[in-house]
Amino acid sequence: MNIENILLSAERLFINKEYENALKFYSYALIKDNRNQDALVGVILSEFGIRNREDAQILYYYYQSQKDTFANPIESIEQLTDSLTLSNAKDVYDLIDEDTYLNDGISYEDFVELIESKENFQEAFEDAIFSTRVVISKKWQFIDFIKRLAENGYYSVALDYLETHSPMYGKDQDILTLYSLLPKGDMWSMNWVMVSL
Repeated sequence: MNIENILLSAERLFINKEYENALKFYSYALIKDNRNQDALVGVILSEFGIRNREDAQILYYYYQSQKDTFANPIESIEQLTDSLTLSNAKDVYDLIDEDTYLNDGISYEDFVELIESKENFQEAFEDAIFSTRVVISKKWQFIDFIKRLAENGYYSVALDYLETHSPMYGKDQDILTLYSLLPKGDMWSMNWVMVSL
C-alpha cells in the first residue's frame, strides 16, 4: 500500500471520527515517510480528537483550507491543540482567529469593511483574496461570504468554497441551502453533497 492510499484511508477514518483507527493509519504513513506533513498533522489531530471529538474536526478543516499558506503547519496545529488542551475557556474559533493574525491574515470583519469601502466588489475582492488570508471561522461568516460571492457572480468560487468547507458543518441545512444560490448548471454538486452526507 503506497503512502497516498494510507493517507486517504486515515483521512476517511478521521472524518468519521474514528480517531484511534485514524491514528494507526497516520502512524503507519510516518513509518513510510517520517517527514510527511499530512501524516504528522494527522497524528497530532487524531490524538487530540480522542479527547476533543468536535474541535478536532474543526481544526482538521482549518488545516486543510490553510496548509499551503502556513509558515509552519505542524507548529501551528500543535500550538492550537496545546492551547485548547490547556485552557477549556478558549473557544476553538477564537484560537483560529488568533493563529491567523499571527500568520498575516485578516479577520472576516476587516475583509467586509474593505469590500464595503470600495465601490467595485470585484476589485476589492481580488485585492483582499490575492494579498492576504481571510479568516472565516464562524458559520455566519461562511454564509455571508458565500452569499456575497453569489450576489456578485462568483459562482465557481462559491462552489469551490462550498465543496471544500461544507463537510465541516455536517448536514446543516443553513449551509446546504446555499447551493440554491448557484445557477442550475452547478446544482449537481448539491445532489452530490446530499448523497455523500
